[in-house]
Amino acid sequence: MTLKPLSRSRLTRPALLCLSACVLAVGSAQANLIDDIPAGTGYAALDLCTRTMQSGDDYLKVRWNYVVPKVQPLPAVWLVNYKAGVKVDVQSYVPFITHKRTAIFRQGLGCTIVPPGISESSVRAQAFRAVATPASSTQAWPLGDGPVESHLSSPEQARLLASHGDAIFAETTTQANQKQNTIAFLVARDGHLIYERYAKGYQRQQAQLGWSMTKSLTAMLAGAMATDQRLSLDAPVGLPQWSGSPKAAITWRQLLNMAPGLAWDEGYEGASDATEMLFSQGNEGQWAADRPLTSTPGTVFTYSTGFANVAMWRMRQILGGSHQALYDYYQQRLFAPLGITGGVIEPDASGTPVGGARGVLRPVDWLRLGQLVAQGGVWRGQTLIDPPTMDFLLAPSPASAEYGGMIWRQPAQAIPAELRARLPGDLVWFAGHMGQYVVIVPSRQVVVARMGASFDKPETIRRVFSAVADLLDQP
Repeated sequence: MTLKPLSRSRLTRPALLCLSACVLAVGSAQANLIDDIPAGTGYAALDLCTRTMQSGDDYLKVRWNYVVPKVQPLPAVWLVNYKAGVKVDVQSYVPFITHKRTAIFRQGLGCTIVPPGISESSVRAQAFRAVATPASSTQAWPLGDGPVESHLSSPEQARLLASHGDAIFAETTTQANQKQNTIAFLVARDGHLIYERYAKGYQRQQAQLGWSMTKSLTAMLAGAMATDQRLSLDAPVGLPQWSGSPKAAITWRQLLNMAPGLAWDEGYEGASDATEMLFSQGNEGQWAADRPLTSTPGTVFTYSTGFANVAMWRMRQILGGSHQALYDYYQQRLFAPLGITGGVIEPDASGTPVGGARGVLRPVDWLRLGQLVAQGGVWRGQTLIDPPTMDFLLAPSPASAEYGGMIWRQPAQAIPAELRARLPGDLVWFAGHMGQYVVIVPSRQVVVARMGASFDKPETIRRVFSAVADLLDQP
């Protein structure tokens, strides 16, 4: 099936060229649109692919509600070729310049950008064996996939949850580029799922893209490897490409603290290190590892999707170098014990999971990861992440009190001051692009998850942390 935008199909070639010139004129006043186009086409192709083919969302809803408002003014000059279950091509047409990005779908792996210089056939030829999906358990969450246990809430708690649920899902504007687009809101307390709500048209079994919440998942995977003594936090990361250079001294602790000393531009709205890596590079971790060393490792906090990809690239090497070995490890060592089904970390064109951005799990499974943190790394009596490693993941980095081992923590300036004052010091959270949050308070055994496609991040933060603060005020 091929779907083309109405805007292009109704334009004559002269009109399209005129419109292209106008878009370029606007772009030159606001940003360098030519440089931004690869990011826009790559973002659009990958988001359309993941949300529809991996998550099972509706193509037109994703296109018009989530993608078009995000990549303006690109839709005025794009051509979208959508083949359900196969791939998405997004191509831009501006005078003298054509940019195209393709995201391909592979069953069990999700979606992958095929960047310039790499053929689609070579990526599809990568050998892969998916794990068997276990039968769903009817045990109560988190041990199984039983229904929400709303009866465990008092009437007052139930009213509070319902009120915040309404607020989380509420829209106060008809402007597509300002909407909340909440998809899921879940609350666990004392190890029980007490509230679960999805937007109309969504349901529990649909996995959702966590964006940068995947960084926290990557850190937990590194924590499992440290627990298994496959790596040591205070040992050098050991990338062969760093051998013989000052980078060779960078430790796992420094890398997971987002303080390896490497240069990085994490911008998302146009050309940056992050968008170049995510949408134009075949081996993302290897590319990110080549960024120059600009500060003493361990001293400067630099938030980076690339550093999480470096960690994933090195973990693949430690496990023998094959993408299958790393896939098997995270599925068997972390997902299977937690009961996570259908989850995947989408890979780059080299086959390496994109550890900084592409985790696609059901909201109840993102909540399970938060519950593992709340339980100190222990699950059903089994230590998945040992106490010293879990302590490191949650402790403040020497370079930033707001950040631990790829997990955000109190106190953080992103939370409004009046809410920050109401929240306990052990509160930590995973955070992702467009309003993905898993908030964890170990001392109170409270875990809250919100997922969606928000275009108003400050308002999403306010709503999520208001809910958490009010829940903690309850006895």
